[in-house]
Amino acid sequence: MAAKAYNILINGKAGTVLNLGRDAITAAIESSGMGVAELNFAEPEDIEATLDRFAKSPHPLLVGGGDGTLRSCAEYLSKKNKAFGILPFGTMNLLARDLGMDTLDAALKAYANGADETRIDAGEVNGELFLCCASIGVMPEASVFREQHRTHNFLLMVPHLFWFVADYFERRKNERIVLQIGKRLHRFRSPAVVVSANRYADTTRLDESNFKREDLQGGELAAYISSTKTRVSHLRFLARLMVGNWKKDPDLTELTAPEVTLWTRHRKEKVSIDGEVTDLKTPLEIKLKKRYVPLLIPTKEAA
Repeated sequence: MAAKAYNILINGKAGTVLNLGRDAITAAIESSGMGVAELNFAEPEDIEATLDRFAKSPHPLLVGGGDGTLRSCAEYLSKKNKAFGILPFGTMNLLARDLGMDTLDAALKAYANGADETRIDAGEVNGELFLCCASIGVMPEASVFREQHRTHNFLLMVPHLFWFVADYFERRKNERIVLQIGKRLHRFRSPAVVVSANRYADTTRLDESNFKREDLQGGELAAYISSTKTRVSHLRFLARLMVGNWKKDPDLTELTAPEVTLWTRHRKEKVSIDGEVTDLKTPLEIKLKKRYVPLLIPTKEAA
């Protein structure tokens, strides 16, 4: 698709918006050379109504927000068969990293030169769509911890979060987990299970994203189960998560399938869905939705 004027919808409460301010973001968009039909900073409660209006517009659409915002927009726009591009405004920006757009400036410059429409896989857990991953155990607990300490100094919060996660691994290392794939049951004792829409790539360099997926159209779920048993093994695995090569950890299991049923001993589980935490009844029924989400990606020349 040749470069056109975009409608741009940005979550007005996204962390990057609150940190930089709307004027600075507007200036960045203008300086990128991108054609803009309409720029809208929407309050969270107004996003769906704005999406409905933009879905009817002939202009291509860009959505700015974190992975949670992109997930909810994808759920709505997929039903309308309206493709959208993404601008990273969140904390992790996992989908943006998958597309090689780590920063807002990089995304703006890429989309300014045009975009092509494709379709990517998504996952679904108990009817809830996810673009990146769904997880139980340490990830949702870490997300809650981070939110509770969001106002704290970043340099202080990071080591506190690290030791919170390490302690959680020790306390919950014997949690019983069963993954059913077809008729086969896989039994584990694990404090952390992540199910991703397609496999994560191997990482060996510090400058690589540790959670970048190999393919967004691979057609499979990938479940990652950590089974560390000692404090030393917990710390080894967490260190690898930070610096890379975590998929080579001897206490990590990777399973792939188009559908997975996840059983625990609890009637409900706290589940992190693209970074947003919710309670879901067990068992968790997780399915892949092949090429379900229409997405705008920068043209190859732009990328």
